[in-house]
Amino acid sequence: MARGWGRSEEDLGAEKEEAREARAKGAGSLADAERETLRRGLKLSLARIEEQLGKVTNPVRRQALEAARSELLERLERL
Repeated sequence: MARGWGRSEEDLGAEKEEAREARAKGAGSLADAERETLRRGLKLSLARIEEQLGKVTNPVRRQALEAARSELLERLERL
């Protein structure tokens, strides 16, 4: 290998340390990203239920949709 092209032991150690720190930071961000994805999915489901409630005429179906809506609202509050 030509002179100056190799990496020293200090460089390799520093790169490993930086990678560890990036993974540690990424773990918190990943949890936030997963939570936001779940929140977005719940909101989409809630919007779909609201749409169906506007169209439904069957009282049993309406009751089921309202129960599902309340459950989704509770889950959103817990996030």
